[in-house]
Amino acid sequence: MILILPIFAQDVSQERMVRFSLWASMEAYPGVESLNKDSFATPIKKIRDISPFILSGMVYGWKFVYVPYDKARGVSEYFEFSPVTEFSESEINSIQYAKPWIEDSILNCWVEYRRSDEQIHIFKGWQSILQAKIKGEGYANYAKGFDGIKEACSEALKNAVRSYERKWIKSKPKEISGTVFMYEPPKIGLKSGRYKVTLDFFMETDRILEYKTF
Repeated sequence: MILILPIFAQDVSQERMVRFSLWASMEAYPGVESLNKDSFATPIKKIRDISPFILSGMVYGWKFVYVPYDKARGVSEYFEFSPVTEFSESEINSIQYAKPWIEDSILNCWVEYRRSDEQIHIFKGWQSILQAKIKGEGYANYAKGFDGIKEACSEALKNAVRSYERKWIKSKPKEISGTVFMYEPPKIGLKSGRYKVTLDFFMETDRILEYKTF
């Protein structure tokens, strides 16, 4: 089974208001039998936990380092990423959770964040420069909860960078580092008991290290 939450009518540009949907399963939490306030405490917390992480990629971007696998040189694949800027406490408190609804034991809601003028400047800066566009899919075990979403996001970004490297870089590099900016809302669903996350980015390459000799 695959579950993809639909993206309904919204500010398509995402320029001033960032808006996307998130969900958490009610069935994952035993004892949820009635629609009382306590029934929602855990899924609401999970949605609140993941929102700043996703927003950091849409508002400030993520920086990454990628080392491609190289069997001939005995090099293992390595990948790490982190927010360019962590969301502050005041920014986290500015996140709005709107129009919650339940469908098939899934608690859904809209996550909304109003960009500051400075953040709009960052957004327009990425749009105004001709940057590479990359896209990737990532998967993670659903049993890992929302840590699984972070893992799937990491895999999606790694796969996007790896596809770019294989297509556009003639010789396999030693290391690639750069920055990405998520320009579309994430698509988060379930497929065969795993989270499936699809992400779209602008990418700016900061550095490509090449091997000096074979």
